[in-house]
Amino acid sequence: MADDKQVRVILWCIPRTVSTAFGKCMSNLDDVQIINEPYVSAYAIGPEMFSPSEHLKKEAEEFVGKSSEIDLGFHPGWETNKATYKFIKENILEAEYPDKKVVFVKDMSHGIAWKLHMLPEGYRHAFLIRNPVKVFTSWKKVLEKIGKALSTVYLLANKNSIIPENYGFGESFQLYEHLVKYGIEPNPVIIDSDDLLENPEIILREFCKRTGIQYKDELLNWNAGDSVVQKWKSSDLLMQGNQLCGYYEDAFASQNFYKSPPAADRKDIPEDVKICVDASMPYYEKMYALRLRPEKQ
Repeated sequence: MADDKQVRVILWCIPRTVSTAFGKCMSNLDDVQIINEPYVSAYAIGPEMFSPSEHLKKEAEEFVGKSSEIDLGFHPGWETNKATYKFIKENILEAEYPDKKVVFVKDMSHGIAWKLHMLPEGYRHAFLIRNPVKVFTSWKKVLEKIGKALSTVYLLANKNSIIPENYGFGESFQLYEHLVKYGIEPNPVIIDSDDLLENPEIILREFCKRTGIQYKDELLNWNAGDSVVQKWKSSDLLMQGNQLCGYYEDAFASQNFYKSPPAADRKDIPEDVKICVDASMPYYEKMYALRLRPEKQ
């Protein structure tokens, strides 16, 4: 593992919470290694994947097949077919990074919630949440790009859905409770994406202070494009899939955090999104009440 001066932090997220832009932001730290979605790559497309139902497998296999044919022009970090949970934990997250001051990981809570015994050693833990209306409105659009079946059945609220059983929000709260209960992270930092977008300097300063990262003003702006992303460690297939479906497209094109529009009114969102929102809101409200509050800084 790293020496005592190295800081290691995992930001646990729910999809569509501006987490990839947060990764680009953290890329402006001095001597940093960014690791992108390691456990969710094992969960979704690795050898131990949390398998989708039979009627989704055809589209999932088609997505994997088309993605794997794409030449990125760079090596993202690890081959997805080797991404067991043990491999991710020992060979990626607990690997030595001797020339780095910071190892920053952004990952999805649902990727680890079903295998909490595989949490890596030596990390601080934080969370990124967002209004479920914004999350699932955006998530649905991404899934529509990947395949029609994914976007039409993902709200079935059962173990056969591509969406996690507890919609990502329940898994985040489960992980939060686990970290607190066992003293792994007694008081995890929780950031709401809209607070971050409205008050980036205030939120980032306090996030860095609480996690042991040295804040710098350069975190507030970064270059558009994926040049810095090519220095990240990530699943090959996740990066290839982005070339196909563009789920990181907006984040890669971004240059800073900017205020997002208000969430849509309930009457204006599709029925399937309402199902997700209603199931997620109790978990979101619990974590939102514990979030880092910009007005207190």
